[in-house]
Amino acid sequence: LYGRLDWNFYRSLGLLVEADAAWSPQGRAEDVLVSLNMKTNEKLAFKIGYRMLEGGADNDRVYTFSLFHYLVCGLTYTF
Repeated sequence: LYGRLDWNFYRSLGLLVEADAAWSPQGRAEDVLVSLNMKTNEKLAFKIGYRMLEGGADNDRVYTFSLFHYLVCGLTYTF
C-alpha cells in the first residue's frame, strides 16, 4: 500500500507526505515521511523532515519488531 501527498502551499514552499506499508502472515512494515520542501529554482530543491520506520515479524519461530524515528534532509537536482 502506498500513498503520497505533494502540496505546494506557498510559492516555492511545499509539504510532502509519503506512506508505504506492507503486510504478510510473517510480519509487517511501515515507512512514513513528512517533509518541508523548498525550491530555489526550476532545477534545485531542498527538503527537511521527519521519517518513521516500523516493522517486524511475529510467527512460530521468531518475534521481533523495531521502531526508528529520524530527521531527514535532502537535495534534489533535476537536469
